[in-house]
Amino acid sequence: MLVEAQAVRRVARRLPAPGAHPDLDGLVVVQLSDFHAGFQPSLNLRAMRRAIDLALDAAPDLIVISGDMAPGPRPSAEFRRQLTRLRAPLGVFAALGNHDHGDSKAPFVRPTDPADIEACGVRVLVNETAVVERGAGVVQICGVDDSDGGNDDLPAVLAQLDRRPDVLHLLLTHHAEVAMQAAPGDFAMAFAGDTHGGQICLPLPGRRIMLSDLGARFAEGDYEVEGRRLYVTRGVGTSFLPFRAFCRPEVVVFTVTAT
Repeated sequence: MLVEAQAVRRVARRLPAPGAHPDLDGLVVVQLSDFHAGFQPSLNLRAMRRAIDLALDAAPDLIVISGDMAPGPRPSAEFRRQLTRLRAPLGVFAALGNHDHGDSKAPFVRPTDPADIEACGVRVLVNETAVVERGAGVVQICGVDDSDGGNDDLPAVLAQLDRRPDVLHLLLTHHAEVAMQAAPGDFAMAFAGDTHGGQICLPLPGRRIMLSDLGARFAEGDYEVEGRRLYVTRGVGTSFLPFRAFCRPEVVVFTVTAT
């Protein structure tokens, strides 16, 4: 279980965007999540190093982080060094999770100052959007703040959407349920984390029981709900216990298909 917590895998997925500009075809977007770098005891920094290696090996055009970086009020030098390694031509963007706000059952979790994250070259999107371009193609990354603590403001984000039909809209949120509040077609994909895919799971015939949240509507992987597409990643780190079982951490590599 301790070894599995560090056995980060790379997962390849398609991101269908038939209405997007042709210049966005083949765009590579890497999703990372849930580093939980401040948790002790854990080997989360080691898993983070491995995850960043895998992310950079994929030659991403764009990197998104769906929350719970959680280094605490004084991020360690090693956390900063690893985060600074993340580079992509179109940039690195993050949304905040509940642990980043210090909202956790674990007493040692403290709020993260977004300025510490941005000092490492990662832009934190707090209920706002960012626009990047690849050739004549436009990508709008939309970041919603943590919804567990009531910090989210999806309407504010939707009001900022560039509604031109060939713009690729991507939603970045820690909690998958936020994506259900958007209309079908608002976003080509929503990226979420939080569940750790169960972290410690029980394998049963035909399914796995995820112990982190027995009643989670969106546990892990791909979902499409009435025209809303989302991906819930298992993330990289662990919380509470430094173990994983039947639930390897992951880096997810999406390739846009615009035709």
